[in-house]
Amino acid sequence: MNQTISRYAGLLQWIAALLMPIFFTLLSLYIFMTPQFIEWQYSRPDYPHAERFTDKARLYNSVQTVLYTRGQISEQDLINLGVYNDREIKHLVDVYNVTRIMFIIEPIAFVVIVTALFLLWRNPSTRINTARALFYGGIFTFLFIGGIGLFAVFAFDAFFVTFHHIFFEGDSWLFFTTDSLIQFYPEVFWMTASYLIALFVLFWAVVATAVGAYGMRKASRA
Repeated sequence: MNQTISRYAGLLQWIAALLMPIFFTLLSLYIFMTPQFIEWQYSRPDYPHAERFTDKARLYNSVQTVLYTRGQISEQDLINLGVYNDREIKHLVDVYNVTRIMFIIEPIAFVVIVTALFLLWRNPSTRINTARALFYGGIFTFLFIGGIGLFAVFAFDAFFVTFHHIFFEGDSWLFFTTDSLIQFYPEVFWMTASYLIALFVLFWAVVATAVGAYGMRKASRA
């Protein structure tokens, strides 16, 4: 068993390292796509009020919408809210389909990363590969989210458009300012979410890189 792990140590190392940017990014989406995050956003003193909804109605409908994208209420429940037109419902169904894929990939990536690191760590001859996987995974994550973060900071409109073109067809994600989706989730909502997601992922990139660097130093001394 140890000989097999030693033979494939490099492969396991790079699989874990390359999956880390994906895992950390999807984990951040899972954490920030929550009712608690919406409540925090709406509680900010500088957050704009909705023109068509009271604060209470906006919060309720926004939370229910996020619960739908997480698969916790049905499409019919979403329709029964009575606040979305057909175009908005179609877009939310598209969002649900995208998030379903993301939330399937995230735990799979976690299991693969943990399994690879565990196999490398349990074999003394390949423990340095565990440290290298963490180090390079952190570097890859930093480069990935750092590039996206800079794009979002200095050209948020272009970033927002590019993001939607990647995941959604045509202009199905464009709405009027009077539409409920814009009333519930204005641009400031997405700007704040993007910055916090970037900071969250960068934090874990730094942690992984630091732990990996420490492990590599320790292994080289030994």
